[in-house]
Order: sequence, then C-alpha cells, then structure tokens
Amino acid sequence: MAEEKKKGYPKIAQANWFGLRDKLKQRVPGEISASYVASAMGMAEGSARANVVSPLKALGIVGEDSKPTDLAYDWRDDSKYPEVCEKIIESTYPQELQDLFHTPDAQLSDVTSWFMRDAKVGEPAAKMFAATYIMLLQKNPEYTKDGTKSKADKPKAANPKKAAATKKKAPESKANPADTSDTNPANGGKTHGFSPRLHIDVQVHISPESSPEQIDKIFESMAKHLKDFKS
Repeated sequence: MAEEKKKGYPKIAQANWFGLRDKLKQRVPGEISASYVASAMGMAEGSARANVVSPLKALGIVGEDSKPTDLAYDWRDDSKYPEVCEKIIESTYPQELQDLFHTPDAQLSDVTSWFMRDAKVGEPAAKMFAATYIMLLQKNPEYTKDGTKSKADKPKAANPKKAAATKKKAPESKANPADTSDTNPANGGKTHGFSPRLHIDVQVHISPESSPEQIDKIFESMAKHLKDFKS
C-alpha cells in the first residue's frame, strides 16, 4: 500500500526520466536492465542501476524482472503521459501528500519540507523526492531544465512602430533623365551635363627640426604637383 511507504520514495533526475522515455519512443527493449540503461544513456552501470532502474521499478515503469510494464508503453505516449503520471502518484504516494499538493504550481520548498518530516531524511534527499513528485504533478511530456511546465512558443507581436517603419521604406531612387549624362558619339564621346567635382585634402607633416628653407621647398614642390588639379 502507498500509505506504508514512509521511509523512502523514488527519486530520478528529469534528464534521466525524459532521456530514457525518448529511447523507449524509438524502441521498447525486451529488458530495461542496468546494462541497457548504461549503454543507452551513456553512464556507468552502477549509476544506471541506482539512479534509473531502481526508481523506475518503484514507479511501476519497470517490473521486478526488469521487463517494461504495460505502464511503460503508455508512458512513452505523449497523449497518455498525463494519465500515467496520475496513476503513478495514486499508487506510489500517501493520500496526505496528494491532498496537500495536487497542482502543478506546488512549491518545491513546501513539498521538500513534507518529505523531510515524513521520510525523516535530510534536505538534499527530501528535495530530490520533492522534485520527482512535482515533475509527476506537472504531467508535462516536455522536458524543461528548470522544472517548470514548458509553454508553446508564441509568435511575438510585431512592434507597430517597427512595422510602420518597414512599410515606409523609401523606394529605390531612379535616375532622372534630366540628370543623366548624355554621351554624344559625334563629339568624341565627351560627356555633357553633370560633371563630378573633385575635392582633395592634403595633410603635411613637417619635422620641427626642418629649417625655413626646407619648409619653403616642401610647399614649392606641393604647388608644382598640385597645380594641374582644379576644384
């Protein structure tokens, strides 16, 4: 009877719970042994036995003969997952716990305190018991690392200002026929109309040690080379 289970409760990490469930979605093995779990989940066999196989037996997913139960087949089905969680809660946990905490938003700290009193264990162990119980309460087939029920991503509403700005993009400018240069083959292909203006900035770095004569020579040379440029 569930009421007699006072000193120990199943505890399993969400990553292991949902990780193995995903494996069973692909194919249900003939036996969910420690060896199978270790290979499928990439963990040591001892860890697989203690942290996965043992709690799954306590939760009714795996039989004492290590074979998957009928509940295991329903467990991997998203549509039946909530029903499976409800069955596990009813068959595994005391009625008092179910009466006190029966909604998905149950507080971890409150549930932890209950397990500390009932199972007479320290906070770390009680917290793991509580996390497993709350995971079942949530009845959510999607894995969330923070232990909260995941919500389907909703498309964000577009910002009206940004949308308006997008719609009001200036059209690509088109060349004005009046501003287009007209090339006349008859006069040697010379261009009439718009003519670009050339602007040149010249920076001169003169050493403080330069003599006045040297400075004059520098500017004289610049004038000679730049005289052909027109603004």
